[in-house]
Amino acid sequence: MTRSSTQRINGWRIAGWGALLALLALPAIAMQFTPDVDWTGSDFLFAAILLGLLGAGIELAVRSARNTPQRLGIALAVLGGFLTLWSNAAVGIIGSESEPTNLLFFAMVVLAVVASLALRLQPAGMRWLMAALSAGQFVVGIVAGLWTMPGHAVEWGVLAFFALIWGASAGAFHRARRLVDN
Repeated sequence: MTRSSTQRINGWRIAGWGALLALLALPAIAMQFTPDVDWTGSDFLFAAILLGLLGAGIELAVRSARNTPQRLGIALAVLGGFLTLWSNAAVGIIGSESEPTNLLFFAMVVLAVVASLALRLQPAGMRWLMAALSAGQFVVGIVAGLWTMPGHAVEWGVLAFFALIWGASAGAFHRARRLVDN
């Protein structure tokens, strides 16, 4: 790697981690201007952990992937996991954050992380894992709508958004697999 490309990568790393720190600082700044934002120390700790995992996941994608589609697949998977955990903890994906059905979304992300490590992020298995997560979004919605919370509105648009992220990751891993095969 040349000196200029190393400097360019380091510049992107600094910008990325700086952006995550800025996101973490936003609620602290907002708390100075409005009582509507009222974060506790544990809120900041949770946000710092999630943002740190997001940054570490992107670093993993950049450093460990063999090709651009695999990098994209890992990055989308990390983003999907981050957004799932963040939104689920903040307001809940189905109903409020205290609805027990929302634990299924947490479980899906945790299982996906464990399975990803077992698969060593290899495209052949990761494409199927991401496709299963995409379908799992709707399965949890159906479970919530029919069995655990009948009569409760299921946010199908939100489920479709997350399914799209997981599906795009599956597509990127599929493309990465085809590049390896050729």
